[in-house]
Amino acid sequence: MKICFVVRSVNTQIITYTTTHIAYEAYRRGHLVVYTTVSSFSASDDGKVRATVVSPGAGPFATRKEFLRALQGEEAERAEVILSDFDVVFLRYNPNESDEERAHNPAIEFGRLLKAHGVFVANDPGGLTKASSKMYLSAFPEQIRARTLITRSTVKIKEFVREIKKPAILKPLTGFGGQDVFFIKNPRDININQIISTVSKNGYVMAQEYIPEVKKGDKRLLLLNGSPIFCGDRVAMYRRMAPQGDIRSNIHIGGTRKTVEYTKVEAKIAEIIRPKLIADGLYFVGVDIVGSKLLEINVFCPGGINNINELYDINVGEAVIQDLEKRVRIWKTHYGTDSLAFQRAL
Repeated sequence: MKICFVVRSVNTQIITYTTTHIAYEAYRRGHLVVYTTVSSFSASDDGKVRATVVSPGAGPFATRKEFLRALQGEEAERAEVILSDFDVVFLRYNPNESDEERAHNPAIEFGRLLKAHGVFVANDPGGLTKASSKMYLSAFPEQIRARTLITRSTVKIKEFVREIKKPAILKPLTGFGGQDVFFIKNPRDININQIISTVSKNGYVMAQEYIPEVKKGDKRLLLLNGSPIFCGDRVAMYRRMAPQGDIRSNIHIGGTRKTVEYTKVEAKIAEIIRPKLIADGLYFVGVDIVGSKLLEINVFCPGGINNINELYDINVGEAVIQDLEKRVRIWKTHYGTDSLAFQRAL
C-alpha cells in the first residue's frame, strides 16, 4: 500500500503516539509510508489532492525510535505527491485544538475529495463531520449512555442536576483531553455559576450524570470497523485511573494505566454501537466506558496503542495494518468509492 498519515505537525510526533505505532508497522510490512499536514494540501481543477509529504526513506529501521528519528531528521525525504493516487489516507488530526479549524476542518474537506478519487480515507470524512462533537453520543440508545443534557443555559443545567438527584459532570461539548471538566456535587454548590461560565465560554455545555464506578477508572477500548481489536485472545483495551483528587483519568494529566478484562458489558456496548459506526465509516475508534455506560467516542485521534502494547506485550499496530491490508484490497477490487457497501460487506 501507499499510505499517508495526516498529522498536525511531523516534528511534534513522539515514539509513544498511536500514529507512530501504526506507521512503523506499515513500514515493517513493506508499505510506502509518508506523513503530511493539512497546511500542505492543495487541490486543482481536476479535483486531485496534492500535498508535500515527508518520508523517513528506505531504511532499514530496526525500531520505532530509528523510524521516527529518520522521519524528523535532516535527511528525511520530502516531495510533492498526488495524494489521490494513494491507497490509504489516515486522518490523524484533531481540529478541536483550534477554534477556527473546529468550525471548518480542512482535513475533512480534502478527505472528501480523496474519497471521491477512490482513496480509502480513515476515518470517513462524512462520519467525522457527524461525530465532530460529543453530541454524537445522543444517537445511541439511552441504555448504554449516561443521562445527558446539552445546553448553554445556566438555569437548565441547575434543573438537570436537581432532577437526576445525584452528582453531575460538566464539560465543553467540543472539548478534548480532559480540559475544563468539573464535578458538581449538587446544584447549590457555591461555585456552580462560575463553573458553568468557565465551561460554556467557547460554546455549549454537556452535563452528564456522574457514574460512581468512575472511582475504579474508565476503560479505553479500541475498535476497528465497530469490532474490538483482538491480538490472539487479548482485546485492545486498558483501564485508566484518575490521579488523587481528580475526576479525569487522561494519562497526560497524571492518570495511570492498568490491565483490565474484556467482559460481556464491553462486548454488548460494542455490538450496539457497531452498526452506526460502520454506516458512518468510522473505521478506527476509541470508546471510553465507565461501569456499563459509554461516556465518549473518540474518532479524530484515538490513542492507547502504546499503553496496551506495554501492558499486555502485544502488537496492536500490526493488527490494524493487517486489517487495513485486507480492506484496501477488497475496497479497490470490488467497491471503488462506495464505502457503505464496502463496510457492510465486511
